[in-house]
Amino acid sequence: MKRECRRYLFLPALVCLVFAAVIALSGCTNPEKAKAEHIKRGEAYLKDGKFQEASLEFRNAVQFDENSAPAHWGLARAYEGLLRIPEMHDELRKTISLDASNLDARNKLGNYYLLSARGKPEFISEAERLAKEVLAKDPNNIEGHILMGSVFFAQNQKDKALEELNAAIQIDPNRVESYLSLAKFYVATKDVTKAEELFHKAISINSNSSIAHTEFGTFLVQINREQEGEAELLKAVEVGPTDRQARFVLNAVPAADVAAAADDEDAVVAFDRAERLAWCSFRHRLLRRVW
Repeated sequence: MKRECRRYLFLPALVCLVFAAVIALSGCTNPEKAKAEHIKRGEAYLKDGKFQEASLEFRNAVQFDENSAPAHWGLARAYEGLLRIPEMHDELRKTISLDASNLDARNKLGNYYLLSARGKPEFISEAERLAKEVLAKDPNNIEGHILMGSVFFAQNQKDKALEELNAAIQIDPNRVESYLSLAKFYVATKDVTKAEELFHKAISINSNSSIAHTEFGTFLVQINREQEGEAELLKAVEVGPTDRQARFVLNAVPAADVAAAADDEDAVVAFDRAERLAWCSFRHRLLRRVW
């Protein structure tokens, strides 16, 4: 009798254990759930600027589903942060082929085409195609207008470029990045006074914008106003202590170099400083937003 009771007690317990194991195993082997978890963790790493860790998570997600647009989009941004530009290009192209609604990916890819467009008119044409796709889907897409403005500028249609940049500002007059894009237009057309006015305008909209202070500081150093430029770069780090790019640009212009350059008119020193600043500005655009 006791043996029979024990058997009746043992069987339900065994069934419960097996059922729990099946549930746990199914959770581990469910591809959709696993993919979603990898993407979620990847996005969290991106937010924290941990690009290497993010890339591993998104690559794991791709292994579960090679046609996952969110995974490829995440991987593109992780590679961008790691400055693995060719791989980022590939992931952006995969993203837009899989997701017709991802306008951010189209804008980003278009901007990178323009960065590489010197001597390659086909890249300008590709950027133009992407800008038109974005604006066809969303006529009020701010980055789409800025991309189109960049395309017109690359085609030497400066009046049309200016129209697009002003259109971006009209859509949202309180968006700092749009004023920075317009300021860079005037830097490129050598209207330093107008450019400075726009940098000040951007900072007046949001005095805690680290990218505004970084861009303005870089501009000031490039026009040989080193002390003012260094102050702006320091301000960028102050208002954005977690902005790694603001700190990167500041560290690329050491105070000793700035002071030496102010006292030393040697052309070689000035050239080295300008070259370093040009690279810093280029890297900063890569990691933040390109005009």
